[in-house]
Amino acid sequence: MTESDDIDKGARMKKNMKAALLSGLVYPGVGQLIYQAYWRACALAALFSIAAYYYVEEVVNKYQPLVDKVKSGEVALNSQALAIEISKNPIVLDAQLVSSLTYTLIVCWLVGIVDAYRLGIKKDAKASS
Repeated sequence: MTESDDIDKGARMKKNMKAALLSGLVYPGVGQLIYQAYWRACALAALFSIAAYYYVEEVVNKYQPLVDKVKSGEVALNSQALAIEISKNPIVLDAQLVSSLTYTLIVCWLVGIVDAYRLGIKKDAKASS
């Protein structure tokens, strides 16, 4: 084994880690794009995006009446006035929906990380044989 083989092997390991980190830190599915696994990348990104959209929509819809009161001047824009208003009219999110969406987001992220790393190892083993 020569020094250039060691350098190449190190570069491949870095590519595996890079793919896993991109899926973990940037967006699920980005790591799969490095290895041209386009269907996997699209599926992960689409599922994650849909779950994130519904999560944000649920939160925005529940907080919108409070925002409208602040905009109209009914409620002052300070922490004490907001706390009083929230205690009068509690904002209740659909716990089951939020839990399901949270689990979906976490699973997408974890699957993206593990799959990107696993895909990199598999592609590197194919390339070396």
